Amino acid sequence: MNFRHVVLGCLVSAAMAVFGSSAPANATTYTYAGSWLVDQGPYWSTSFPNGPLAYTGQEAAALLFGGAASHYVVSTVDNDPAHINFSAWYSIIGYSGGHILADDYSNKYLGQYYGPPIGYPFGDPNAPASAYISDNALGSEFRNFAFVASGIPEPASWAMLLIGFGGIGFAMRRRRASALA
Repeated sequence: MNFRHVVLGCLVSAAMAVFGSSAPANATTYTYAGSWLVDQGPYWSTSFPNGPLAYTGQEAAALLFGGAASHYVVSTVDNDPAHINFSAWYSIIGYSGGHILADDYSNKYLGQYYGPPIGYPFGDPNAPASAYISDNALGSEFRNFAFVASGIPEPASWAMLLIGFGGIGFAMRRRRASALA
């Protein structure tokens, strides 16, 4: 068996992994990262003129536990990965209580804030919201559970692997051709 056979075997194996796998492309496992209460965030009325920054559930998880928001999913149920509902508790400015919305729900004042301490909308369920703010969602019942998502490599990663092996094969072929000349 020579180097060419090894490279060809790697290419075939990688292609089968990408195109012939019976696992779904979005197969993901989740590891519990921690939890937080919505009201553990900054107090909304102390940040003038636009209020504090607003966070989606995923952004709050990244802020609190590190990493990128896209690496997290959030649940309102418990810390068991089997019960993830991809939702988070939010506080909506001027709208009493806590509300369950998608973990990536984003409605921010001026694109990044929770809202102004004076002149905010009152009683509007579509007002700006945050999963990490001390305002309307007060108490231990408004707990969000964060999970880090990790999955199989995406097809783009496999494509790069194939290109790399192809490049190695091409370089070895050129090297052999130049050695024979």
